[in-house]
Amino acid sequence: MKKPWDRFDCSEELGKRLRECRLKAGLTQQKLATAMGRQGKGSHHLAGRLERGEVPNPGIGELADYLRACRADFSEVLGVLNRYTARPTVIEVETQRAVEKVSRFLPGKTEQAVSKYDREASRSIQVRDEPVPDRTERVKRARSYALSQVWARRVRVEVVGIIVTKKLLPGPEKEQHLQNYGAKVWRILNNTRKRHPERREAMLEEAIQPYLCEAGPKPEHLAAVREGLLRFFHEAELAKELDVSPEPAAGEDDPGRGLQPRPDKGLQCQVWDETRNALVEQLWQKVCRMPELSGVPEQRLPLWRSAVRQFCTIVDHDAPESVECKRQIEAMATDEHFSARGRDPVLVRRLAEVVIPRWEESRSILGPHPLGRVRPPGAS
Repeated sequence: MKKPWDRFDCSEELGKRLRECRLKAGLTQQKLATAMGRQGKGSHHLAGRLERGEVPNPGIGELADYLRACRADFSEVLGVLNRYTARPTVIEVETQRAVEKVSRFLPGKTEQAVSKYDREASRSIQVRDEPVPDRTERVKRARSYALSQVWARRVRVEVVGIIVTKKLLPGPEKEQHLQNYGAKVWRILNNTRKRHPERREAMLEEAIQPYLCEAGPKPEHLAAVREGLLRFFHEAELAKELDVSPEPAAGEDDPGRGLQPRPDKGLQCQVWDETRNALVEQLWQKVCRMPELSGVPEQRLPLWRSAVRQFCTIVDHDAPESVECKRQIEAMATDEHFSARGRDPVLVRRLAEVVIPRWEESRSILGPHPLGRVRPPGAS
């Protein structure tokens, strides 16, 4: 019978405990060997090797003879033995290695997510006192989750590509709505691929309803995301890629280390954001001296400062003469939450007339956003 590769070894900690027992008993290694019934030349070497942790897989009888010679009991080394017995079994270790192989060639964050999912799923099963899944089931579960994470990441990148290619410029909050909608669309497409394909259209229509509200993305933006993901899904389906991890895209070609930086625009974005914030602050310093704001209590000035920042954000994504820009300004003026805190609707409209042209002029200093996330200066 083949011996397991993971067996009990005499560790340095155990050897240290044994040596303490021998010294407490006042024995030399030679006398200890004699007390163990081992005599002859070199008999003391066994005690020395045990104390240095050099005996591979020592038998329980050897440990018992050593402790008996010292007139000690197993309580002296019980902590070390219990820590060994608490370790994962050989089959558990091998299963964990098989799970790790599933995610070895995935980007770093996805690999960590798969490991975390496996740990939490196994812990949940133990809490519910259910039978522990065998190695095949556990690996299958991890592979399925890894596949879903890889494609979810690819879908997020695809949605960003649709936003940039179509020049949608939805704004940060609505871009998140588009990302969430895209994730729903992908789940529906994938879940209806092998079963209930006739329900796909109805489910897609149901998924879009929560986003068709005044605060949601524009219907044409939702339609663009849906059409783009449908095309992306059909291309992957025809290439039979949906049941395997997709090949790394540009910037993902170092598996296990996470996404490698594409042409790094992080520093450019940081500089752009800092410049924008400085321009907005300069604009506010000019606006706060307007006669209209002279009678506003000082404690309410931050409320108007936030309004100026909102105007700038609106113009970053919609042209001043656009219907959407006018709608958002009117929504700010009639917002009951801010009206109750002293924001005068008439003054909101007046400030918008002053701030928006000035900000549109200031934006020319910024230039286009490095990632194309805002409306270029002068674009309608």
